[in-house]
Amino acid sequence: MLFCQNQAMAQSENSDDNKGVLPSQMVDTRSLSMANTTIADAYGSPSIGINAALSGLSDGQMFIQYNSNHNWGNNLMHHDLTLPTLSHGLHHITTRFGFIHRGFDFLPFTNTGSLPEPDIRTYRAELAYAIAFSENFSLGALQSISYTTAHDNADARYWNYFADIGLVYAPDGPISYGLVFRGLGNDTYYDIIETGLTTLGSQLARQRLEIGITFHYPLRDRTYLSMSFANEKRFGEEGLWYKAGVEIIPVSYIYVRGGVMVNFDQRTFQPRMGLGTKAGMFRFDYMIAPTHLTGNQFHQIGLTIQL
Repeated sequence: MLFCQNQAMAQSENSDDNKGVLPSQMVDTRSLSMANTTIADAYGSPSIGINAALSGLSDGQMFIQYNSNHNWGNNLMHHDLTLPTLSHGLHHITTRFGFIHRGFDFLPFTNTGSLPEPDIRTYRAELAYAIAFSENFSLGALQSISYTTAHDNADARYWNYFADIGLVYAPDGPISYGLVFRGLGNDTYYDIIETGLTTLGSQLARQRLEIGITFHYPLRDRTYLSMSFANEKRFGEEGLWYKAGVEIIPVSYIYVRGGVMVNFDQRTFQPRMGLGTKAGMFRFDYMIAPTHLTGNQFHQIGLTIQL
């Protein structure tokens, strides 16, 4: 057994076509459809996957959330379940559980990429803690531990740990600000060797610094428009990622979303789009990353139950 001390989508980050890096965490469907820009969105449904500090300013929102992602390139599926936040005074604790596995052959859009399809299982448990120093400022940290096995290799068993920290500042008004530092730990990678067996290993996680801003209009009444912008620096990688996302709510039960991630130095353009609908205490979300320009195509569904 391998033990490692110590983010949505599983993708290959290695020049070797038989290698890939497993996602160390998952982002909710709404945030993903807005190109991961919602790190400062203190007025939407807080997501510990995008910024753990958001739950500190959630105004007592209680919900259960489930997301399921299918990566078309390597046929990996990623599921996560977020439980209601437990709050006591200034302190807020949220737990989430995740599971990654190989998708089924009959799923739509399977095998559209050239990435390998590892037959692995990953079980993950996450704990997010946020402290609200005031009604406008919150600091949070997310810690995650995972256990990965390879179905075709009984000797491939791997533990992993990672963490990130974030903050959010939401003064009175329609604009809020956020910052997140990711990559405190290691990533789990897989390698399909010449014999066909899958091996597992560890590599230092790529550290990332993100800053963002979100604008809501109007703020006090029913929101019709939400715009989020973020910049992300991935250390050890060329260029800066510029991200923009928008959510339009024409009626109270329909959400139209879109976003884009751009790195001019790498000449990379990653669009996102999504829809949502609300019925009573239930909200259903769907997003898609349709472009093949980056070799990373996927779609995701989400269900949020407001308690």
